[in-house]
Amino acid sequence: MVFGNLGPALRVSGFLYLAYIAVNAYFQLTYAEDLATLQRNMAMGHMPMALPSGLLGMMVLNIVVALLTSLWIAVLWHRYVLLAENPDTIIPPMHAGAIGAYLGKTIQLALMLAIVGIALGMLLAVAFGSLLGAAAASIIPLLLLGVLLYLSYRLGLVMPAVALSKQLAFKTSWEKTAAASGAIAQLAVIAVVFAIVIQIPSNMNPDATSIVNLVYTYVIGWIAMMVGISVLTTLYGIYIEGREL
Repeated sequence: MVFGNLGPALRVSGFLYLAYIAVNAYFQLTYAEDLATLQRNMAMGHMPMALPSGLLGMMVLNIVVALLTSLWIAVLWHRYVLLAENPDTIIPPMHAGAIGAYLGKTIQLALMLAIVGIALGMLLAVAFGSLLGAAAASIIPLLLLGVLLYLSYRLGLVMPAVALSKQLAFKTSWEKTAAASGAIAQLAVIAVVFAIVIQIPSNMNPDATSIVNLVYTYVIGWIAMMVGISVLTTLYGIYIEGREL
């Protein structure tokens, strides 16, 4: 869906994603050393008494811009695919009401997944921790990711609904996708494999702030974001609206 509609995808997301890149790249490059030091100290259990000047404010700005642009793009892409709304301006229209509702549903879904993730993570650690040994630290998070992706695909059809200013309950989303549970499970496995594969190039370059790593991260981040939104859009079209694949 994304690469077959690359022009519209870039019109919908291009300006907004570039705005995010500008803020994030400045944050990463300006505070790279401070962030590395902070991470090392926290890993050793040392909480800093004070943060470097400007770090907290820039961190908050980075999070706000990342969240706003991702929600904005998601709403626009759902509406493009399902309503054929194609932005004709450099700065695409902002459906503030839909974005606000999208944020609310995102928080609700995130809380549900967090509860399941914590409980399931503890259960997997107890059940398989000793059996897997050192490999548990790598295998259990992947198993957990697969389960959470499966749940997000089953429950997440509320997202395209709110983008269209329609009401859809999480329960309804779950019930409507019941017949496709096997296919969605396979989709979750594919997503986990994709997540593993895209990390390989970055792991080969230890410098997270190198230009090559940053460019790769932003390109892959855009692809992953658009594909993720497209998956929910496609599932909504098929199982809620009854469209053909």
